[in-house]
Amino acid sequence: MLPKPLDSPYTSCYCEENIYFLVHRFLEQAQVKATWDIFAVIVSNATKTVALWSQLKAPAANTAVIWDYHAVLVLRSRLESHRGLLNTTLSIEEETWIYDFDSILEMPSRWEEYVEKTFPPDSDIPPQYRSLFRVISGEEYLRSFASDRSHMLSPAADSSNQYISPPPLYPIVCGPLAAAHGFTNNLMTHFVSMESSKGYGTVMDRETFVSWCSQA
Repeated sequence: MLPKPLDSPYTSCYCEENIYFLVHRFLEQAQVKATWDIFAVIVSNATKTVALWSQLKAPAANTAVIWDYHAVLVLRSRLESHRGLLNTTLSIEEETWIYDFDSILEMPSRWEEYVEKTFPPDSDIPPQYRSLFRVISGEEYLRSFASDRSHMLSPAADSSNQYISPPPLYPIVCGPLAAAHGFTNNLMTHFVSMESSKGYGTVMDRETFVSWCSQA
C-alpha cells in the first residue's frame, strides 16, 4: 500500500519545507522504509527559470508555470523488481512514485505519468526553461537542509521587508548537521544551485533522471 501524506504540513510557496516534513513522516514509518528508498528532489537550473506543466498555479490549462525552483518527493522501490520482463505488470511496491503537493495530478503519481505531464522532453523546450534535478536521499535532506526563509522576503514601500507569500507558522527549519556547521540558510547554495561541485546529492538532466526513476 502506498503511504499517504495525511497530516503532513503544507504551506503554499514553501515546497522545500513541505517536502522536508513529508520525508520526515515517511522515514518514521518502518514499512515505508523497508519497501522504498526515500528521496527529496529539487528542480531548478542555472538561470532559475524552470518550466513545469500540470501545476495548480498555472494561469490556464495546458500551460506552464515558470518557477525558480520546485521540490518533490520520490519513493524508489527497494524490492527485487520484475522490470524488463515481457508481459509482466509491476506491483505498486515495485514502482517509483512521485509526490508533488502543487500538481494537478494524483498524489502520488507513477513516475512515468508525472514526468511526461510535468517535464516535456528537453528538445521541446527553450534551453533556459529546461529542468535539472538534484536528487538527495531523505536522510541527508533531513540532516543537512536549512532555510531562514529570507529568499521569500521583499522590500516594502516603508523600507521594511515583507514576505511575498505568508510563511509557515512553525519555526524555521534547520537540520542537525546544518546546525552543527553553523548554517541557518543553505537552501539556495546547497540545494537549488545546480552546480555539480556544490551542494548535496546528485544533479541529473532529464534523461538521467528518467533512467534513475525507471531503475534501468
